[in-house]
Amino acid sequence: MLNEALRLVRVYHDMTKADLARELGFSRSFVTELEAGKKKVTIETLQRYSEYFDIPLSSLMLFAERTENSDFSDRARDFVAHKALKMLDWMATISGSDQKKDA
Repeated sequence: MLNEALRLVRVYHDMTKADLARELGFSRSFVTELEAGKKKVTIETLQRYSEYFDIPLSSLMLFAERTENSDFSDRARDFVAHKALKMLDWMATISGSDQKKDA
């Protein structure tokens, strides 16, 4: 879920993977693998996104997945995170800037 949140943040700001990679000091392939869930998202990576997009780090952390059994509050947090992702995806779609097939 965190990888999808990072992709949607990029898409919402109408940036290509190459643009984001250049701005954050990553390679384009790293951004591609990060968004595909093939690379682990580190706190340092989240910090760069947080600073560049002026988003509180805690807001990005909301999307961090739990792999263990969760209690009600964790399930509620996950529910809200999924709804927020759907809303961001919808906003990106209606703005015409969805770059899922970014070259």
